Amino acid sequence: MARGAPSAPALDMSKFFSTNYHCLIPEPEAAPGAPPAAPELGPLLDRLERGQRALGAEAAVPMVVGPVTFALLARSSPLPPPEAVARLLPAYRRLLRELAQRRVPELQLHEPALATSQAAEPGVRDAFEAAYAELAKAGVPLNLVVPYADLDEQVYPWAVRLPVATLTLDFLGGGAGDCAGTGANRTLELITAHGFPHAERRLGAGVVDGRSVWADRDGTAASLLRALLHLGIPPSRLAVTSSVSLQHLPYDTALEGSHMPARLEGRLAFAVQKLDEIVAAAATPPNGGVAAAAGGQQAAAAEVDGSAAAAVAALRALGPAAYARSLPFGERRGLQLQTHAFPTTTIGSFPQTLEVRRLRQKLKAGTLSRAEYEAAVSGHIAHCVGIQEGLGIDVLVHGEAERTDMVEYFGEKLGGMWFSAAGWVQSYGSRCVRPPVIEGDIAWQGPMTTWEYKVAQSFTSRPVKGMLTGPVTILNWSFPRKDVSREAQAAQLAAALRAEVAALEAEGCRIIQVDEPALREGLPLKRCLWAPYLAWAVDAFRLATAVAAPGTQVVTHLCYSDFEDILPAIDAMDADVLTIENARSGDAMIKALVGSSYGRDVGPGVYDVHSPEVPSVEFIRSRIRMFMASGVAGGRADRVWVNPDCGLKTRGWAETLASLRNMVEAAAAERAALAGAAGAEGVVAAGKKGVVVGEDEGEGGCANGGCCGR
Repeated sequence: MARGAPSAPALDMSKFFSTNYHCLIPEPEAAPGAPPAAPELGPLLDRLERGQRALGAEAAVPMVVGPVTFALLARSSPLPPPEAVARLLPAYRRLLRELAQRRVPELQLHEPALATSQAAEPGVRDAFEAAYAELAKAGVPLNLVVPYADLDEQVYPWAVRLPVATLTLDFLGGGAGDCAGTGANRTLELITAHGFPHAERRLGAGVVDGRSVWADRDGTAASLLRALLHLGIPPSRLAVTSSVSLQHLPYDTALEGSHMPARLEGRLAFAVQKLDEIVAAAATPPNGGVAAAAGGQQAAAAEVDGSAAAAVAALRALGPAAYARSLPFGERRGLQLQTHAFPTTTIGSFPQTLEVRRLRQKLKAGTLSRAEYEAAVSGHIAHCVGIQEGLGIDVLVHGEAERTDMVEYFGEKLGGMWFSAAGWVQSYGSRCVRPPVIEGDIAWQGPMTTWEYKVAQSFTSRPVKGMLTGPVTILNWSFPRKDVSREAQAAQLAAALRAEVAALEAEGCRIIQVDEPALREGLPLKRCLWAPYLAWAVDAFRLATAVAAPGTQVVTHLCYSDFEDILPAIDAMDADVLTIENARSGDAMIKALVGSSYGRDVGPGVYDVHSPEVPSVEFIRSRIRMFMASGVAGGRADRVWVNPDCGLKTRGWAETLASLRNMVEAAAAERAALAGAAGAEGVVAAGKKGVVVGEDEGEGGCANGGCCGR
């Protein structure tokens, strides 16, 4: 189900609400009347029993996703929420029976859907009330946990009456329960205005920030708890906890050892330190004061000279010109690379072998000199370029052998960012990332990607893409500062990347890809707060890319999120080519692009890079034919790019070669079929160098040694 099989594609994979954790999307049974299959509870119960042996039965608490969130994650369900949830309840009842036999103190049911705009939609309240009325009968105390944001003002009054033993609320995550004001969390304000039925249930107070690595040096948790006590909630009816699961944080600052710089000592708190903060907050005296520690996180940025902020201010002073390409898409596209029908490319990374990873380890350990390292990486780049040329791919990449991670690589080269040594955070399955900590103003310190671009381009006459990670993705995949707005940090990143775009152009690069896969995950959970976020997120992308000359093609890549509902923002990014993950998502994005009359080049993924299955030529041909039948990219075959879903970093070379070979063969077959169907002149022309769009054979095109030059 996670990886796919020859007979069935893998489950759709998407970001879990506003996080960088990926989840597999449930698929409802095709026949609504079919009885649900018996749940396989063995692995969950095994983990519970292991916890009970280690901690005692009174302390080991199982956690599962709640039934309403589970049902709402199944986006393709034709059933209304109450009916979809009702079909899941037998499985939850069986789980509760097993837990009752094991005498668990409570079951945590995580329902982040309750913090979204969906919670106020028709049928969702009915689904929650019916489900929890049923589950409450099992006799196991229920702790309903609502992470990632506050409750909507319309939702709060009925949500706090659900029949649970404990309701755990997030007091820190992005909120604005009534969508008024600044978007700050309003949980305390809602309790103040509407009260909390503490005689009937405990309040789980998520007052320790589980999304931030910054320590609570100003006493925020204690201040929130004192406010709750002053509202009349007895200490015995309060449970102190983190705002969200600690899975989103690194494990322990102690693992950093001497790697931790003195300027950050005591200012960072990973998961273990957050537990200490929870215990300390729980000891808050009802009337006592907690002195705010001097400095706090702001002191971490005190050594920065402010030049990055000044650079952003200077760019903004340019007004709209700083955010707009010098020519609109319709005029500049003809100045860019011209291709035959169904041009082929890849998204960026190629397999990261053990040999490549060991090179980086040796460089960091000092057993390999920089010159020796660069010579070895040059060899891997040459190999990657040669493979692509041999396969017949049109627009090449250098393969990213030098990069551990698409954010880490840039973070290590930018001023104002610090990387931990052991700060790994789960992304999906066994895949982990090591997010940077933004500790000060972010500044460009010199070219970051020109060396690998020049090396790759020196091995081929075909165009090689410059590869950058976008400002919003770097921000959303980092731990940001808390003393400066995310908007300001995105603008600083954009200014730094703008300088990098200019540096690549100065070296002759004419196709620059700026990936923004995390654009959507930064969205607030309340729809009414989307517009402000999207405004500054799009501005950041445009600030980074608008410096590109009209003849430079700007590409962006989006993946593993639901982008269909933010298409106006994607269009406003003004990229020349949009490549998208598509294989797992049932062509939803293709349909949305067509429905919105999206007019730029599109590269829908033709196969799933997270499955080891090698797609057949006929399968890929069927995908290309579907794209053309949909009318995407205005039905222009030269504007429909053929590429994998995402980067190939996690795949092996054997499956990569086989898949790309079939992809190129499929594109060539569809190109030939299109040429045969169209006839000779005017629409397409077939020649020795492939199929060329009739009016686009200008300088740099296929007929003149461009992307198809042999």
